Order: sequence, then structure tokens, then C-alpha cells
Amino acid sequence: MIQRIQTLFLGLLAFVMTLNLFSTVWKADTAAKSILLTPFYLSEKTIDGEEYHGVLYIALLVILVIGISLFSISQFKKRSLQLKLGLGNSVLLCLIVGAYYLVIGKGKTMIDADAVAHFEPGFYLPLIAIVLNILANRYIKKDEELVRSVDRIR
Repeated sequence: MIQRIQTLFLGLLAFVMTLNLFSTVWKADTAAKSILLTPFYLSEKTIDGEEYHGVLYIALLVILVIGISLFSISQFKKRSLQLKLGLGNSVLLCLIVGAYYLVIGKGKTMIDADAVAHFEPGFYLPLIAIVLNILANRYIKKDEELVRSVDRIR
């Protein structure tokens, strides 16, 4: 059912993760070198040229989260399946945040200590998605409890 609140949360989750797919996650700059992290690559720009380090697995995880969220919306009659999909999404979102930390650690080793590094909006989007996923799961569980209580009355 499209009018349920958890559908809104799952749709927002898919939208936020789509934004994450096309946003910058982390950036560090010095006079001689600049490092940029996106879900697709970690780029290292120097005076000599530009070098890309592939982190495509993060983009694949983000796409998987988007797909699971959209699939979960279509499974509104199977609330127990929706809860399992939501749990899987939570695990994947935590993996994405962990992967970002690992790749940022790798990026910090590539750059000097005097570098100006900061997190971009793309880093915070998976954290927002985790909150949205928790809210969606909470309302799915409430629906399931409501249906069970009505079945007991019959």
C-alpha cells in the first residue's frame, strides 16, 4: 500500500542513497596533492597527473541498498519479508559506512599530515539512510502487530 508511512521512509531511503551515489564523500587538499572519495573511486590528483583507485564495491553496495528498498516497497502484503529485507538493508548500510571509514583511512595515508581534510555531504547520507531504515522497520513491525491483534479478535 502506497499510503503507508513506511513506504514514505523506504522511498526516502532509496532517494537518499541515490543522492549518495552521485555525491562526494571525503576530500583532502594540500598544496601538492588533492584526494577525493566518491562511491566509485578514490582519486589522487598531483602535479604529475591523476590516479584512480577503484572502490566500486561501495557503489555496488549502495545500488543493492536502493534495489532492496524499492523491492521492499512492493512487498507490502508480506510484512515479515519486509522486516527481513529491512534487517538486510541495515547490515548493508553499516557495511557502507565501515567501507567509507576504511577507504578514508587509506586516503589519509596517501596525504601529508598538514592536509586540510573534511567530510562531504555524501558521508552523512548513509547515516540518514540508517535512521530512515530503522523508522521504516518500526512502522512495519507496528503494522504486523496490528494485523495479529485483529486476527486474535476474530
